[in-house]
Amino acid sequence: MIPERLNQGYYQASGTVLLRKEASKGGRSLLLFLRGFGPLWAGAPSAGGKNRFGGGAEPMVWGSFSLYQSPSRLYLQSVDVKEDFLQLRGSPAALACAARLYRLTADEAPSGCENDGLLRALWSAAVQLRAGALPAAVEFRYMWKLLAVMGTAPSLGYCAGCGEKLARGGLFTDEGILCGRCAAHAKGAPLSERELLALRAAASLPHDKFVEWASKCAGEEIFAANIKKLSSYFRNLL
Repeated sequence: MIPERLNQGYYQASGTVLLRKEASKGGRSLLLFLRGFGPLWAGAPSAGGKNRFGGGAEPMVWGSFSLYQSPSRLYLQSVDVKEDFLQLRGSPAALACAARLYRLTADEAPSGCENDGLLRALWSAAVQLRAGALPAAVEFRYMWKLLAVMGTAPSLGYCAGCGEKLARGGLFTDEGILCGRCAAHAKGAPLSERELLALRAAASLPHDKFVEWASKCAGEEIFAANIKKLSSYFRNLL
């Protein structure tokens, strides 16, 4: 666990800008997702009414951040931008997907502790979108991995009721995926064998193989429907 307030001093960490909020007295507040620290809010003071950090204080920017913890709060000192993913602006669907993933991370990533596994997954998702992977497949994959980091991801291989291996689809419920036998009196959305195989591929393929597979994948309707199911499952956990 990281202390709620860092010791006074200077810090350097790589990561990304999750959110930006305009401050009432000028400047900005940035939610940074940093390697070794997790999500942290930092002030980004303006200089003469202007943003002194340029594009380095924009969401989706990745870089090396220099910070100073004062007696009262954390401040951004400088940013060495490594990647801004401007290419995503050429695809409205990819850009919208990235924005949703950033908002989800900002809302749900646990603060006060490092979360490098999720940070790597967010970077991978942005790279996958830039490479042309199907946005809906990327979104499902990232949502599942976020839940996996939290230890609450639904199994895509075994029934949430009896633990038996899922062989021919099942029923996606707010408690997980149930086999045909356990689903007899449950409420949920049917999950075909084809859908289940696609979800498994999205969640488990290594990065490079996923990019290749998801760049040719034509199952947008499958992932769009199951993103909603996964969201319902997630809300049920809260």
